[in-house]
Amino acid sequence: MAKPPSKDSILLFNKFSFKRKIPILLIIALICVISIVHFYRNSPGIEVKPMSPTVTLPGQFSVTFPKQGESAIGTSKFGVIAASSDQSSIPIASVTKIMTAYLVLKVHPLRPGEDGPVITMTAKDVSNYLNDASHGDSTVAVSEGEKLTERQLLEGLMLPSGDNIASTLARWISGSETAFVTKMNETAQSLGMTETHYEDASGVNPASVSNAVDQIKITQVAMEDPVFRQIVATPKVTFPIEGTIYNVNKMLGYHGIAGVKTGSSSSAGGCFVSAATIDVGTEPHYIIGVVLGQWTDHPLANAINENAKMLDEVRSEFKLYPITPPPAGFGQVINAWHSNSALYSSEPVQIFGYPGMTAALSINLLKNQLPIPQGENIATLKIQSGQYVKEFPLQNSVQINPPNVLWRLFRNWI
Repeated sequence: MAKPPSKDSILLFNKFSFKRKIPILLIIALICVISIVHFYRNSPGIEVKPMSPTVTLPGQFSVTFPKQGESAIGTSKFGVIAASSDQSSIPIASVTKIMTAYLVLKVHPLRPGEDGPVITMTAKDVSNYLNDASHGDSTVAVSEGEKLTERQLLEGLMLPSGDNIASTLARWISGSETAFVTKMNETAQSLGMTETHYEDASGVNPASVSNAVDQIKITQVAMEDPVFRQIVATPKVTFPIEGTIYNVNKMLGYHGIAGVKTGSSSSAGGCFVSAATIDVGTEPHYIIGVVLGQWTDHPLANAINENAKMLDEVRSEFKLYPITPPPAGFGQVINAWHSNSALYSSEPVQIFGYPGMTAALSINLLKNQLPIPQGENIATLKIQSGQYVKEFPLQNSVQINPPNVLWRLFRNWI
């Protein structure tokens, strides 16, 4: 018969068992403390990501360029879209005045309806006028002491293409035409006009050169100014000395053309930079067409006609394109506790564009206060190409709940 354990043996065993339980109890206590800390710690936020970073519109952009010279097509929002293969620096004649007008309005901005400062014509202005007229250049007659506003001078620059007015504006802005030309070239460099160099403010000097692609770039930024747009779309104005002055852009009002500038000389041939309106949706859009270096019996007329042909050919390619959401939505709301949701738009998503255009997609989260019921405008979908930006509200397809108690307690363990 086995001998029962002694009292000392039992005490020794219990003491040993208790010592073995201490680490386990400490671990359990530590887990409890950590879980309680996690429970009261702020939960991580919800995040949102687009299902695709880009979208490409179907088809391929197509345009037929003139057989001679160089050309390009773009828009006021997208910039350069397509260009002819030859894009060398060539004389651009009075197309130079686009940069001149842009800089004047940049230094002395005008609001629609404003005439701006009054500039008094000096003996130097009269001398420039007489000299330019004697060489057969495009001029606007001025007299000493005559007072013309900034807007009038810009109209004299752009409508009849007054070479003497370009010199007057250059001196008014920078003190001398040389200093103004320096500013023109600095601005061209800042706009990425790598094939452009200006030697004067009017374009009479054949050393003022550019290419079709660069002229899209300067016209794009110039057309952002509403006063510039108004002036280049003006058919005629009346001056104190010259009388009625007509816009030399004979295509104004035809083929949707609302500007911008013609140019013609013995060194440049015929040149025309156009801006044509596109009636799509409620936002203003302009196709920008450039044709340079046309040499025919009537070079300027040929440049204008070739430009109009390009505009007519591509106009139908610019329209609203529907964007179909991916099967999993335009994006996903995600979080660590897996209360996720696909994002859809309750309105049709369509963007203005052209065949083959690629646009960037991004999603901005608007709400993160949980819970978020199903169908809330929780985010915005941003679609951007060039300067064109369109936003659409996005809704969550299911309710997004806060983390439950178990997840908050054991977030590090599950």
